Amino acid sequence: MTDSPGTTLSPVPRILTIAGSDVSGGAGLEADLKMFTEYGAFGTAVVTCIVTFDPAASFEHDITFIDTDAIVKQLDSTLAVHDFAVIKSGMLGSVDSALALAASLRENHLPYVFDPVLVCKGSGTMVDLKDLFVENLVPLATVITPNLEEAATLTDREPIQSVDGMIEAARDIRAMGAQHVVVKGGARLAGPDAIDVLLEATPDGDRITVFSAPKAHDRMVNGAGCSFASAIAAGLATGADVAEAVRQAKLRVAHGIAASLTNATGVDSLFHPAARVRPQEGLAVTVEQRD
Repeated sequence: MTDSPGTTLSPVPRILTIAGSDVSGGAGLEADLKMFTEYGAFGTAVVTCIVTFDPAASFEHDITFIDTDAIVKQLDSTLAVHDFAVIKSGMLGSVDSALALAASLRENHLPYVFDPVLVCKGSGTMVDLKDLFVENLVPLATVITPNLEEAATLTDREPIQSVDGMIEAARDIRAMGAQHVVVKGGARLAGPDAIDVLLEATPDGDRITVFSAPKAHDRMVNGAGCSFASAIAAGLATGADVAEAVRQAKLRVAHGIAASLTNATGVDSLFHPAARVRPQEGLAVTVEQRD
């Protein structure tokens, strides 16, 4: 497929996100689509669930899952409409939905950024997707982006509390078949910096890179992790290599955290266009190669 007839501009990359809708606007597919736009990419979405909040119960989360047949119809439809550069997934919601995605990925062979939301709560039920992810989706991932809790769960580790622990978990996840692994430490590690680790497959073997940026503030921010993954997807779709895509993503998310928006839930919303419209002066990402 091409863009408008007669144009001499480069084709606009198209990215598909398969994720939940978060009505707060800071996370989920709303966050993904905003981030894709910041990169000049065109985004579409398959909705797996809808996250709402109960103002009468301290804004407690409530998750309504979309029927698997409806998810498959969405997926088949959007894949028929567009030629995508990258697929990114977040909350999948159910075993059947995850299996449907895996089948589609095997058929389409598209680059895949996998943000592995492992446990979904809703309607009084809990769906543990760890084993299914390891067997069906981790081996298909071009880039997988677990946070500290997800990385520990995937690798059967105790809580990860150091950069060395992040590197060890990344090596274990790489051994499960993922091509590249980003363990998102973010602001969860102690210390003044938010830290993420990339284990990158190269022709000369695996390469470890540690990315750090100063923590902007101590408030909780919704959507940082999924926005980081969607920014990586957008970087890949627009031609960056994996390491540069991660660096760009970290910088954009760091600006979004610094300019985060307060709201009634008590957890800030990431401000996705902050790097463009409200940048934090002097903010930079430090890149360190590790053996």
